[in-house]
Amino acid sequence: MPYSIQLHESLNKLSPQHAALASKFREFARFVKDCVQTPSISSHNITASLQHLDNGYFTTTFANRTVTFVFTSVLEKNGNLVGNVKTYVKQEFPEQKQIKFGEFTFDQEGHTSLKLPNEDAEINIADNFGTLHIALHFIRESLLG
Repeated sequence: MPYSIQLHESLNKLSPQHAALASKFREFARFVKDCVQTPSISSHNITASLQHLDNGYFTTTFANRTVTFVFTSVLEKNGNLVGNVKTYVKQEFPEQKQIKFGEFTFDQEGHTSLKLPNEDAEINIADNFGTLHIALHFIRESLLG
């Protein structure tokens, strides 16, 4: 089979995988927004904006720090896509720029490359507790630098 046909078939297979991962990321973003608006968390003054979700990212703000969660998909050696989320903190001074400080991957079921602290259990981005843990973890990490 000519290589161009193989490429075409490969991309046909990857397109629905990317769509499923993008959908899982959007679900994650909505969970984050819902979680930070709950009364027990909203007292921390964390906000989330889904304004740019159609462009593959959303932001959270806490303690004058804006954290951006950016979604892409990455091809694994086995030929399947995984979701990749990179986190950036916005720096305003001396010049405005985005500084990458973390990332994680996830599969189509939402299983991530992250583990719960002091446990061996992986975190799922489609689970309310896992979603909240991921968001709060990266928001806290943004305060370290």
